[in-house]
Amino acid sequence: MRRKQAVAKGFKAWLAGADMPVLNAQPLSNDEVEKLEEGMALFDGAKFWHAHEAWEDLWNMLKHRQAPSEEILLVQGLIQTAAMLLHHQRRNLAGVEKQWAKLQPKLRDWTTAWGIDVASHLVVIRTYAQDAGAWTLKASDHQLPRA
Repeated sequence: MRRKQAVAKGFKAWLAGADMPVLNAQPLSNDEVEKLEEGMALFDGAKFWHAHEAWEDLWNMLKHRQAPSEEILLVQGLIQTAAMLLHHQRRNLAGVEKQWAKLQPKLRDWTTAWGIDVASHLVVIRTYAQDAGAWTLKASDHQLPRA
């Protein structure tokens, strides 16, 4: 099947409610794994600003080696998740709403990547976005679900 026909068929299936193809992350280099895991540990320790910084280093590494754009956006979504939870901690409604709007499209097509259960993470992060204004949840209670 020619590419144009395949794309049209996939789009029609999506419109009919079929799931989009699952994205698969390529293996990371040792340095990239180190930055990913550093960010994960900081995130799990509720050090959201520092997690953001570690993942920003990873994001720059991926951009430098011209990794697939979906992977670069995945890391950007993780960075924005950390920023959103920092805004939640600080009870900054506008910040939570802004980060949720930016991160959700970047993470929604992933199930798992690099040992992270991205789909479960997004479900939980949605609850924090919905909690903005009520502030009944503690951002420090969320840890990245592992795949």
